Amino acid sequence: MAPQTRASSAAGRSTGGDQSLLRRINLGAALARFRSGPATVAQIGDTVGVSRTSAQQIVNQLLELRWIAAEKPAQPATPQIGPAPRRYRFRAEAGHVAGVDLGRHRVRAVVADLAGEPLATSTVEIAPDAEAAERLQAARTVLEDCCQQARIRYSQVWVVAAGARGVIHEGRVVAAGGMPGWTGVDLETELRSRLERHVLVGNDCNIATVGEHWRGAGQDTTSLVNVAVGQSIGAGVMIDGRLLTGFGGFTGELHHLPFLRWRGAAARLKADPSEEVDIKSVFDDARDGSEAARRRVEDYTQALAEGVAALVATIDPELVVIGGGLSASGDTLLEPLRRHLEPLTARMPRLEASPLGPDAVTLGAVRIALNHVDTLIDAAADRLDEFPKPLRRVIATG
Repeated sequence: MAPQTRASSAAGRSTGGDQSLLRRINLGAALARFRSGPATVAQIGDTVGVSRTSAQQIVNQLLELRWIAAEKPAQPATPQIGPAPRRYRFRAEAGHVAGVDLGRHRVRAVVADLAGEPLATSTVEIAPDAEAAERLQAARTVLEDCCQQARIRYSQVWVVAAGARGVIHEGRVVAAGGMPGWTGVDLETELRSRLERHVLVGNDCNIATVGEHWRGAGQDTTSLVNVAVGQSIGAGVMIDGRLLTGFGGFTGELHHLPFLRWRGAAARLKADPSEEVDIKSVFDDARDGSEAARRRVEDYTQALAEGVAALVATIDPELVVIGGGLSASGDTLLEPLRRHLEPLTARMPRLEASPLGPDAVTLGAVRIALNHVDTLIDAAADRLDEFPKPLRRVIATG
């Protein structure tokens, strides 16, 4: 909702001349405007719908609360009469959020400011059969390393969002293959305990879908399916800008349908299913002209296309994004996939490789954490307690 609309609708709910509540509503609307870009006092007055004097009071209060700061005056290109109106900016450095990817082979984290700009990343390798406690503790390790790199205090991270393998519903891992002891983990509670922060959790494919919509291939659409391809295949679905997870968190989990051949699809890339091989190297060999590798890629992409076609027939997305470890194979993967998929669809969607690579999950998690910060800021404007100040843990994270 636009700041001005929210301010006017919220103001309409106030009764009895509650100036304290109205002041907080106006502060929230002004802060939302600053988050969208620098503004002058006059622009804040237009946004909130108040006089210039009242707008100046709002700006002064946000300055005092350290949510905004004055921009350095820009040198005018041509001489002008009188000083230019002073512009103020949102202090993105006022706090921080973090995104964590609890992968099968590695745990990765990124710390970002309140504008969503990454400041530091950290990764640790981990065995696929590692105990759940080891994987969870690795999240604390990479997060602390990010803070050290970014030269911020750990306490300055307000919210952490994490994506993990498996079906995740109401904070708990309902089902997860390939990671012993992972099914049944109360992921949200365990991470909150170890990270000592407010934590939001979700399936890694779902969170990567948010990342693609925010900073990846899906920025120009609100209707997309994001398919992560690698040792396993999973999918996230977004319709009208909303992530769909389903009643129990099983949306996109097509590997449970054996007739679609997603389960064990990576074995089709190996001459012998028991051999240890980097499956990406098969695509590299196919690109370099290996006929044997090309046949395996054809078999794999045929199986992949069958599942994608089922999603396309159900969802009818504008875009299908191919992410995950094999997305870097580019047209070596996309060309046969497109060829196998098109005959199976009534309407062929756009098909693109993810530009985010291994960052899709962590960036999606950052966006989810920022969304939560936005709700806290909005709620603060409607509460009767003190408006939150940055660099102090006064935003209630529940």
